[in-house]
Amino acid sequence: MIAFLSDWGYESYYVGVAKAVMKSITPSVDILDITHGIEPFNIRMGAYILQRASQNFPPDTIFLAVVDPGVGTSRKAIAIRTKSGRIFVGPDNGIFTFVCEEYGVSEVRELDNRKFHYGNSASFHGRDIFAAVAAHLANGVPFSKIGSLLMSYEVLKFWKACIDETGVIKGEVAFTDSFGNIETNIPGSLVKGLFDFDEKVIISVERKKFEGYFGRTYFDVKRGAILVHEDSSGYLEIAVNEGDASRVLGLRGGEPIVLKKV
Repeated sequence: MIAFLSDWGYESYYVGVAKAVMKSITPSVDILDITHGIEPFNIRMGAYILQRASQNFPPDTIFLAVVDPGVGTSRKAIAIRTKSGRIFVGPDNGIFTFVCEEYGVSEVRELDNRKFHYGNSASFHGRDIFAAVAAHLANGVPFSKIGSLLMSYEVLKFWKACIDETGVIKGEVAFTDSFGNIETNIPGSLVKGLFDFDEKVIISVERKKFEGYFGRTYFDVKRGAILVHEDSSGYLEIAVNEGDASRVLGLRGGEPIVLKKV
């Protein structure tokens, strides 16, 4: 199975072309779309969504992730095999930061064996390198054959979730979804026992402060109020009941964030 993520958009024919290439190489392969709605050029958003979505796929899935503003430059084309058995194919620009942290890294290869490429376009590596290599791997090509062994890969800088000695919770905004909900990188397990349901929470971003409530579901607060809860992926989400939290708090992704009791 190949799980496919990109920032190409659903109206783009690029998605269909990449799938056609994969099917031409491995006709029997199942291709599932994670999303093609990553904000254009937003590597951080792609990295976080890839990590969260990957948890729901079988461990032998091959993940094709293409958010690649540096296509055609000196950035490498790579594949990573994790200790869990999952394989990730895409650009070496940090998009695999969080899956590598989640699953651990077993081996990294640069995709420099042109035998497994489809074409040589400078601007469409998603088709000519990444899709083609993913399909060949799905067809049983050994991981060791796709290219040279690498000893490192690019990682994004980010604010790691933690609790300090005063009980203050720190992390960062991972991304905002289509409803305007603010997804953080703070695991719900990190805050278990720290907050009671319906308890007030102060959300601080730089010099701005907002007051919300800790709850289970959106309707635990009145319409227009701010809610902090554990989302379906197991991370803290900041939402506004029937509203757009990203607009209310003025956040988009990557901002450091602090949560504490009133």
